[in-house]
Amino acid sequence: MTAGVLGLAAAAGYDRLAVHRRPRVELLLLGDELLESGTPGDGRVRDALGPLLAPWLRAVGAEVVGRRAVPDDLGLLRAAVRDSAADVVITTGGTAAGPVDFLHDALDGVGARLLVDGVAVRPGHPMLLAELPPAADGRARRLVGLPGNPLAAVAGTATLAVPLLRRLGGHADAPPLRTVCAAPLPGHALDTRLLPVRYAGDGMVPLPFDGPAMLRGLACADGLAVVPPGGTDTGAAVEVLAAPGP
Repeated sequence: MTAGVLGLAAAAGYDRLAVHRRPRVELLLLGDELLESGTPGDGRVRDALGPLLAPWLRAVGAEVVGRRAVPDDLGLLRAAVRDSAADVVITTGGTAAGPVDFLHDALDGVGARLLVDGVAVRPGHPMLLAELPPAADGRARRLVGLPGNPLAAVAGTATLAVPLLRRLGGHADAPPLRTVCAAPLPGHALDTRLLPVRYAGDGMVPLPFDGPAMLRGLACADGLAVVPPGGTDTGAAVEVLAAPGP
């Protein structure tokens, strides 16, 4: 809402406008293995999702009010989720069933209600969405749990976090982008696949380096193709989701 918009509204005779506040988001980056600087090695990996997600979320209308690392400790994670003042908490990692995947237990501990607990999509199938107890002022709070693998987290952001944040910010759903395949798009045997693709002049072509832990394909992508189980042939219609970038 800019000064120009307010002036136009006044000139047109509007005394009241329905507005939506930008949803406030806090990023919780889970895992003892994450490094924020330096070269990865010796069982440590660089945090790619903090730098990737923050500008993407701002671009879809969110106000990112915090970004912090949370070690592999159930008590610390439970406290971080419970005490967050954000409208939407977005976590990375901890959604699966490994020995230090504590997110489900933390949600149980704060009295959250799971709305989505896994999606039939690759990568990103262990993503989740939960309703948190209201804030002290009565505001509704939600949590989006993203897998820890970077491309899997991107899939969860595109399909859960972005639609949620746009709706909370009062934005209409964007119409789906449909185009054609300029080459076969490989699919998963049973689940929908989100595949980094690039426009090749007469349609979309797949990009290599498309594993759940890889970002090289995504860095060159124009979007994520929604590939049905079994894949698509050249010339088939395909829906493409927006990926972070121009």
